[in-house]
Amino acid sequence: MPSADPAVGGVIVVAYRKVLMEAMFHAQRQIRWLYLLLSVVLLLCLGLIYAWSIFRVPLENEFGWSKAETSITFSISMMMFCLGGVVSGVLTERRGVRTTLILCAVLLASGFVSTSGIHSLWGIYAAYGGLAGLGSGLGYNAVISTIVKWFPDRQGFVSGISLMGFGFGAMILGTLGASLIITVGWRLTFLLIGITFGVLVLLGAALLRPAPMDFLQQMKHAMKGRGVFLEDVDYRQMLRRKNFWLYVCWAAALGAGGLAVINISASYASGFLGGDLTEAAAVAGIVSVANGIGRVAFGQLFDSKGYKVTMLSVSLTFFLAGAALLSAEYTGQLAILAAGFTLIGLSYGGVTPTNSAYTAYFFGQKHYALNFSIINLNLIAASYIGPMCASGAPMTAFLIMIGLAVLGMCLSFVIKTPS
Repeated sequence: MPSADPAVGGVIVVAYRKVLMEAMFHAQRQIRWLYLLLSVVLLLCLGLIYAWSIFRVPLENEFGWSKAETSITFSISMMMFCLGGVVSGVLTERRGVRTTLILCAVLLASGFVSTSGIHSLWGIYAAYGGLAGLGSGLGYNAVISTIVKWFPDRQGFVSGISLMGFGFGAMILGTLGASLIITVGWRLTFLLIGITFGVLVLLGAALLRPAPMDFLQQMKHAMKGRGVFLEDVDYRQMLRRKNFWLYVCWAAALGAGGLAVINISASYASGFLGGDLTEAAAVAGIVSVANGIGRVAFGQLFDSKGYKVTMLSVSLTFFLAGAALLSAEYTGQLAILAAGFTLIGLSYGGVTPTNSAYTAYFFGQKHYALNFSIINLNLIAASYIGPMCASGAPMTAFLIMIGLAVLGMCLSFVIKTPS
């Protein structure tokens, strides 16, 4: 019996490996959608940190604290959220997403459980502002930086979908939390949230996986040379790039303009409704819904039209929102106010997926986690400038918002793709 030709055997082995790799690649392209769903659920939980405006009321009623005193809690949580993002960027690159999410679960659970037992302002500052804020920032950056790498072909869209979950966390889970407070009290509510979220994030840590290098290579080949990012640079190189600083100015300016209106939306709307705060809250809720839609819409726009069209479109929508709100101030028409709230929600929602997609496009995937956390520090400037702009008359806030929108449009044209 003649022996098999080694050359033929080698061809068969190569063909078999190719078929196996293609099958695995196809399976990975399908399973990444499950990872996206998991990311949305995790970010929905992490987004509850933004629902402080709901949680602070029973604390003020029980302890007699003022709104100014309890508002410091949210400021601390935002500072720690940004710090957590930077820590997460370093930790995720060095130890992986699982380690970061486990630490996130511990801090998040500790923060909410500790909040259930506080009796002082310093206690709430440390528990909710410090521990929960830090944990939320750790998880936010880890989840976003992981899921974006699974979708090099749809970075803007996936960023928008994920961040829509984060944005809806305060609205959906905040409403559920408010109902629980009425039913079982605020202490037990915080305790239940801490335990439940800790378990969910630990489950996410066990299930969420980073994209393998062979998958990324195959995706690059499948995209037929369509580059999704220009180059891989670390944070040191990024900080020396003009397009980094110009973008941070753009994001901070439009973020501040959005927060200037969002901070006064409910109280301002009540003036159109005879002081009815319930109806005013419903009208102001338009901002949250439009915010979620804007994250997906502008994320998709980034994928199809690029950064310049997206940044210009977000800035123009901000400008139109300011014009609509000025018109509502002059006419007193509720419909125009609702249109202005819709536009501000859409445009403010467009900033967050642009942060994510811009980071990947200009600075690459390799150091994405840390680079993304640094770009997100624009939130600190926006959180300070926005409320400051809203401290005067509403007309002043709207005019400042229009000015920031014009600045955003100018910056959209200034930023250039490096050769």
